[in-house]
Amino acid sequence: MGACCVYPDEYKPRQPKSTPLFRLLDTHYEEFRNVYDERFSKRYGFWRPVVDEVVTKYRQCGDFHYGFARIRCKECGAEYRRAFSCKCRGFCPSCSKRKSLDLAIFLEEELFRPVPHRHWVWSVPKMLRLHFLHHRKLLPMLCRCAWHALTIFLHEALDRMNVFPGGILVPQTFGGMANWNPHVHALITDACCDRNGNIFPFPETGSADVHGIEKLFAGLVFKMLLEEGMISEELVENMNSWKHSGFSVHRGSSIKAEDEDSRKTLSEYISRAPFSLERMSFNEDSKNVVYRGEHFHPTLARNFDVSEPLEWIARITSHIPKKGTIYYGAYSQAWRGRERRQGILPTKPTELETDTSEEVRSSYSRRRRQEWAVLLKKVWDVDALKCPKCGGQMKVVSFIEQPSVIRRILKHLDLWEDPRPPPIPLEMVCEPDADYIPWQDDVPEIEVG
Repeated sequence: MGACCVYPDEYKPRQPKSTPLFRLLDTHYEEFRNVYDERFSKRYGFWRPVVDEVVTKYRQCGDFHYGFARIRCKECGAEYRRAFSCKCRGFCPSCSKRKSLDLAIFLEEELFRPVPHRHWVWSVPKMLRLHFLHHRKLLPMLCRCAWHALTIFLHEALDRMNVFPGGILVPQTFGGMANWNPHVHALITDACCDRNGNIFPFPETGSADVHGIEKLFAGLVFKMLLEEGMISEELVENMNSWKHSGFSVHRGSSIKAEDEDSRKTLSEYISRAPFSLERMSFNEDSKNVVYRGEHFHPTLARNFDVSEPLEWIARITSHIPKKGTIYYGAYSQAWRGRERRQGILPTKPTELETDTSEEVRSSYSRRRRQEWAVLLKKVWDVDALKCPKCGGQMKVVSFIEQPSVIRRILKHLDLWEDPRPPPIPLEMVCEPDADYIPWQDDVPEIEVG
């Protein structure tokens, strides 16, 4: 098999089993599953089968026992292995980072129009946040409320009902300490388009206009929750009488059309993982998890939080998403498809086309064929396919997926360990319906219709 395990000098494969998250889950996850109904279901909702699925995949991420690729130099025969990743979004920090980078490249190379963009954030009051924890279907609906609030304002400001900006909206559920905080991040074009391809400048907006969008957003969220039977009319009247409702709309600075770096940075930011391994530590002796926030937390009056292991697992698994990025307006698939049919945007080649030359394939098509090494080279300037011995070009020669073959190779390399069996799935529980009343002990002020 050649000179195995010889890695290129620039490429340093990660060691997932040494991370505090892996050690925490390896030690405490089975206990967490066994006590979830008793300790955490009242606070975090019914058990979601997706948690078991994602955590199981994460514990296999980067582990050679579950398969790997063999990468060999064509010139000298030097070889190394690369373990498969779990590809889980919103939990595995490594794979989430990969997906964020991949999204940023896709948006920059394929989607973004040559117009200014702006970062928007929509937030809801603390009193309403638990409804989004216990009813996950509300999260994409929250994105729609944010989008409709903005488009209603634009239609009135421009006095045109047939123009829309391009919107990339992402529902996020976490705050700086991985606490539950549902809100919406968005990248919105600072220009609007009609269905004929005409472009209209975004109207000038001041603080008063943003406040008006905030009121529209609050009204749409109240209407949504009333229709879903989550809140009562009395609660809406009570909250509308407050001086500060708790709703918030943030309008960032305009990003110039030629500012590619800022757009990429924001694209990665709005799709980032809910927590960072670099800010997390787990002490097996004291059995505490310490998480250091990026900024000072005013409620905790410090920039770190200390949790016991099971509580921390419950907190971070609550952020495992069902929905990812949502595209609206001029960035929606329907809008872009219509523009291609009208000849406004170039048409991508279909799978039936026989000409697959580099000139014919679109940037999107090339992006979908990007290998992990191409992404490493593009982002970190690390060439994982450069031979460390002769400097030649390495290539993936095979994918090892059969358990018997994996076992034989790892035993030959004296790397085999008897892996633990996968956990037995818990009883499948469906999503709660609209009559489910959120846990009341910690939020007695919430009124439920």
